[in-house]
Amino acid sequence: MSPFKRKTGASYYIDVRWRGFPRIRLSTDTVNKGRALSMERTLHELRSAGRRDILGLLAGGRLRLADVHDLYAMRKDELEQVVAKMASPAIEPLVSEWLAWLRSPAAISQKTRRRYAPRTVHRYEMSWQRWYAELPKGRASVLADVTKGLVAAFRGQRSTKGTAPATVNRDLCALTAFLTWCAEEKGIAVTRPKVKREREPGGRERWLSAGELRALEGATPREWWPLFGMLAFTGLRVGEAQGLRGGDVRLAERRITVHEGERTLKTAGSARDVPIPEPLAVVLAAHFARVEVGPADLVFPAPLNDYRAARRAFGKACQAAVLHGVTLHDLRHTFGVHCAQAGVPIVRLQKLLGHATPHMTLRYMKHAPESYFAEDAAKVAASMTRDVEAEARAEAARGGLKSA
Repeated sequence: MSPFKRKTGASYYIDVRWRGFPRIRLSTDTVNKGRALSMERTLHELRSAGRRDILGLLAGGRLRLADVHDLYAMRKDELEQVVAKMASPAIEPLVSEWLAWLRSPAAISQKTRRRYAPRTVHRYEMSWQRWYAELPKGRASVLADVTKGLVAAFRGQRSTKGTAPATVNRDLCALTAFLTWCAEEKGIAVTRPKVKREREPGGRERWLSAGELRALEGATPREWWPLFGMLAFTGLRVGEAQGLRGGDVRLAERRITVHEGERTLKTAGSARDVPIPEPLAVVLAAHFARVEVGPADLVFPAPLNDYRAARRAFGKACQAAVLHGVTLHDLRHTFGVHCAQAGVPIVRLQKLLGHATPHMTLRYMKHAPESYFAEDAAKVAASMTRDVEAEARAEAARGGLKSA
């Protein structure tokens, strides 16, 4: 049907129907019949090109006919961008579904081949609160709104606020992990913007001296010190310690077994046995006398098994002990540094800390005392000398046999 008017002076309308396509009955927003005819030809061209996506958006009233006609005639690349954005799914329901998937048994990390730890999911959730604040329409945005410009603006905004590079990188990781899930698990066509990570400084070097550790113990409430003391005297990660069951701590044998259980271990090498030194054994014995712990019960029941509660309690204890720049994870660093200072070999230290490779353990080796250097050099020299002398004696013995 050619363009028509419903009443004198009104804009022309177009009403077209094709088998297998949605009916399009739209205003051209013009009183110029020539322009209206041109719009009708555009519709026929779109139909010939099989552009059901554009025709469907027009029929649903999500695009204006005049806008599509102008873009199709002169700026087809821009038209494709507009169509992609209009057809893009809403982002908030997808993020909610992704976070629920991360918490499910079906979610396996491609990097570690293990389930996602609750703390990781919580961090992703916090990162997406910040992404919602930067998206053009907030929670009402669509997936196509995730562009290179958005990522650049997000990085600039976070840097302006003085956010640490490591924190920015965690937010960027939350975005890339979500986009990967959309593409691989949901089969959604995703245009991935190039994401450049912030340059992070070297690892933190904060650890506690013996005096600082005593001050921390004195400032820590009695119920919290068994947990903090375990982290300092064994080098366990916070999640590993909080996931221990009564059967994992064998005081008589002075041994703690770390294994996969309610808490997900960081790496396969994290499963290990660690010794219980005498000062920690005394603390744990008092803890077990105060808190009844069965073989299947948590060694550190609520609120001791909550990471955020532990971090708050540790922060208050550090403030009371006048310790600055210390985090809960620094108790693990404290163990590693004191091991190195005591001359524990790197291979054994790697096992104690549960590192997958020696690379992470090497950071503590610079704390190894130089007093061991002369001893090590003497051992090497003795080995080399013994080898030379043994070779000389063997050669002499062979020579004597020949002459005889």
